[in-house]
Amino acid sequence: MPTVTDDRTRPARAADGPVLVRVDASASDWVRGLPSVPDGRRVSVTVGSDELRAAADELAARGYELLGVVPGRRSGLHADILVTGAMRESDARWFPALLLVAARVFDLRFGPVQVALADELAAHLPHLAID
Repeated sequence: MPTVTDDRTRPARAADGPVLVRVDASASDWVRGLPSVPDGRRVSVTVGSDELRAAADELAARGYELLGVVPGRRSGLHADILVTGAMRESDARWFPALLLVAARVFDLRFGPVQVALADELAAHLPHLAID
């Protein structure tokens, strides 16, 4: 499906918008499965359980900033990683490697997804660096 930008039509690409990547964090070594964020950039992460806060230092060493547990969310052993379109395109290997460990990927270009994940997004947005 084409998109229109500044009166020009171009093919839509999957990397045009942000996604929230949900990763299973039930294994003790779940952080080691995450690819390191390239070029010294930072990506924000929220978790579904207080016990996952212990991974903050290990996440930071790989370029992920742990924001904490989102209040009111459904608890569980998972982490949500917000990835902008620009970040997805910044390194040809990083995002595909992240997808290999993803349990789910939520395309945030769609309104119903934004509504369903409103609490998670509210936690990430103040920490989002504008690319």
